[in-house]
Amino acid sequence: LKIPDLIAQPTCGAMTAAADDAAPGAKSEPKAELKEEPQVERRRVLVAGDTEGNLVKLFTQVDNQQKRVGAFDVLFAVGAFLPAAGGEGAAAAAAALAEYVQGKRQAPVETYFIESRSAAFLQVAPEGKQLCERVHFLGGFGIREISGLRVAYLSGRYDPAVYGAQEASSAGPAFVGAAYTPQAIQALISLARESSAPIDLLLTAEWPKGISDKLDDADLPKDPDDVNINWQDISAPPVAELVAALEPRYHVFGTGNLFYQRPPFQTQQRGHVCRCIALGRVGSKGKGRLWAHGLALSPAATMPETALMQRPANTTPSPFAIAKKAAVGVKRDAPDPEEEAAKDDGGQVVPDQVFLSRLPENIDEKRLQAALKHVGKIERIHLAREEGADGRPCKGFGWVTFSTPEEAQAACDLSDMLECGKRKISICLAKARPSAGGGPRKKREIQIVIEPHSDCWFCLVNPKVEKHMIVSASTEVYIATARGPIVPAHVMVLPVKHAPCFAACPPELQAAIQAHVAAIRDMARAGGQEILVWERWIPMSVSAANHMQVHILPVDQTSAHAAREALEETTKQSMPGVKLRRLKAHAEVAQHVNDDSATPYVYFEIPGDNTAKGRQIERYMYAGVDGGGSRIPIDFGRRVACALLGCEEKVDWRRCTEERDEEKELAIAFRAQFQPFKPKKK
Repeated sequence: LKIPDLIAQPTCGAMTAAADDAAPGAKSEPKAELKEEPQVERRRVLVAGDTEGNLVKLFTQVDNQQKRVGAFDVLFAVGAFLPAAGGEGAAAAAAALAEYVQGKRQAPVETYFIESRSAAFLQVAPEGKQLCERVHFLGGFGIREISGLRVAYLSGRYDPAVYGAQEASSAGPAFVGAAYTPQAIQALISLARESSAPIDLLLTAEWPKGISDKLDDADLPKDPDDVNINWQDISAPPVAELVAALEPRYHVFGTGNLFYQRPPFQTQQRGHVCRCIALGRVGSKGKGRLWAHGLALSPAATMPETALMQRPANTTPSPFAIAKKAAVGVKRDAPDPEEEAAKDDGGQVVPDQVFLSRLPENIDEKRLQAALKHVGKIERIHLAREEGADGRPCKGFGWVTFSTPEEAQAACDLSDMLECGKRKISICLAKARPSAGGGPRKKREIQIVIEPHSDCWFCLVNPKVEKHMIVSASTEVYIATARGPIVPAHVMVLPVKHAPCFAACPPELQAAIQAHVAAIRDMARAGGQEILVWERWIPMSVSAANHMQVHILPVDQTSAHAAREALEETTKQSMPGVKLRRLKAHAEVAQHVNDDSATPYVYFEIPGDNTAKGRQIERYMYAGVDGGGSRIPIDFGRRVACALLGCEEKVDWRRCTEERDEEKELAIAFRAQFQPFKPKKK
């Protein structure tokens, strides 16, 4: 058991800060001392993983450590604390526990624990109880002040069947057996909102689902035995929901028998950082399964705001997005530029580029790169500078271009959260035609409209629409060749109206879209091919960017049989842990987005089994409400198609663009082939 030097020294420069805890991966020495910070009293805290009745091992190590580095104020144990009924070592563990309960042994420090698997204990003592001298069961869920720290806790475990059987808004038990229900989660969130004081510690048994999002490969959790981590067994979507809602400064959990410290992430509402710490099982060996960790914590109530809001250099955006239910009226702060010349409400949005304002004069590209690298791949950074002045100071604004619109949208989520030179940086999607102008501070919102939009790339009323790529058009639907096609016959079916997604389309428009998809399938089958169909819907904050596209890609029969495998493997790689839903029809997507057309989703139609009646069609979807916050890559459809066809180099459409004359020839060729199959007007 090693207790590291947990007081990180402040670092110079903007966007970096001292932390309460040691940085992930920092070296620790057996006899390192916990230093005290002047003016702020720190609590010496020890956290331990699943004890599973191994109290002698736990308390012996704690006692030895206290003799070396001094007494701890409190010990918190997460995961399964009590011995399991039956099994190897159960009798010995129960006997050892009895010695503590009978007073024959004594815990060396005040100990508070949660319990993940004892249904009897949760039912008998939902409000908590003292197990023996110095050992306390916290209870099912709640918030307590312990040693000056505000501690939130959740006992029990996640059972999808139990959790899904209860509506969050309905009355019901907080626990069914050892499994918590939505009632417990919502009650704990409500308790936290009764006070404005931050949560210092959140204790749960399981990992939060999605913890690996927004991380570089080097920072991802890894099993020391180099085996795949079974996220389904150790992580839980409700725990991720708790972290997003409570925004604790520290989240400590067990269950996986792994030691892992995630790089800190910035909370979305309060702005301070949160550190997630996973602990191994008591008695496990090896650095990768360390089961105890020391912390030196200042209660948030005693910390000045400047100290509470400090962020280390390796801080990432939050991987736990707070779900937004409303399609219209969901607003976020928009830019308040120091240079209004960079703002033009009439300009067309550049989906993969963001505009930054309120930048200090001494900002440089390297510091922005470090602050935003966790959002995604940065293609270019451009800062507006005073060319005639010494040192070329920044004018206060600039632009960052990302590799995908999804990454740019994620950067916008950091607006007013990143601080540089004592200024909060404003971030929004960039406009294509900047011009001078003034005006009051505005807000951005997700707008769902269906009337044609003159600034939309796909609306026919836009004078700049690429009409040479249009194959066929009716009053409701048109077909166009795809820009940067994966194969020459790669096309899109689009509504004439500015509909954002299939789920938001009225039934008659859905029928028209489906008729055109069916016609293209008939055309492909007449030529001995099948088709891959996908629709991805990721709402943008500016309505001009919200126009649905259904992509259709012909594939040879020799490749058709591998479509399901390509979809499953790409899902596993791009969205780990996500489970696809099987549908009977495209129209069913509306049933799985909680009646919210702002819910992102991706939908696929793939060639299925080849039967006596012909090749079957299989339909799958994943909605953002299904996967605990897993983000859908904006190029996910192309990833699947390229994996199926073995042309991964074409995932980025910009590498596949054709000259205008070639695009025109592709449209003419498809139009001639499609003409006999074109849906007839009714």
